[in-house]
Amino acid sequence: MKSNSTSRKRSKKYNQNKLTPAQVQANQRKAELRREAAQEYEFSMRFVSSEIRSFLKEKEIEEADLLKQYPNARSVPYHFSIAAYDYQDLAIVQVLEHVNECEQWSVELTITMSDRTDMYEGSIIVNQPLTAPKMNYFEFWSGKKDCYVDLGGGIRVKGWKGLNDEILRALEHNKKIPDGFGIDRLEVYVATSASFKSVNTYQEFLIVAEWINKGIAEEQLRKLWIVDQLIGNGRSFGYEGAA
Repeated sequence: MKSNSTSRKRSKKYNQNKLTPAQVQANQRKAELRREAAQEYEFSMRFVSSEIRSFLKEKEIEEADLLKQYPNARSVPYHFSIAAYDYQDLAIVQVLEHVNECEQWSVELTITMSDRTDMYEGSIIVNQPLTAPKMNYFEFWSGKKDCYVDLGGGIRVKGWKGLNDEILRALEHNKKIPDGFGIDRLEVYVATSASFKSVNTYQEFLIVAEWINKGIAEEQLRKLWIVDQLIGNGRSFGYEGAA
């Protein structure tokens, strides 16, 4: 049976608030990045102190012209400091200031020592653990007064002096080292955990990791450092924190 009512054609109105599939996908990716950036990640690096210093001196000579262009630079060029640590993840996030304050720092020292008095032949290897409490990476390298440090063996002292000074303090308290022995080689392993400061710092970390995989990290980090100097970016990982 045919209806006598007049059929009306519905007109669709454009909803400007409706997201396109591409926009929905982009928003989902942003949400994923926020969740990923907020997670706590483990970072670490292993290095030999003398090799870091030698590398930096060589780069200063090699890039003398670049350094002259930016005499008031606040930081070591990123392609110096990150490459010195062989592009390890902890070096990346500390140099580029990607992460929040770290909950705890675990340090393992492997120290090759020999007698300076000629009383003993050969060398000895000393393994010395260190633990630093919650602090950021600048405090880890340069020091923090309002904290307590466990030196092991029931010794607990106030204040963290900075990594280099803490190494010397730990050796002074190590009863296994004979008098008259000096350091020939110092290998340091540092591990910590932290979350990223923001989605932007997390994304930059991923970009740097991609540069490393593609073999273009040195060139791109050089460019990034130059841009930061031109725009006055406050990243300031100085030479005092580079070895």
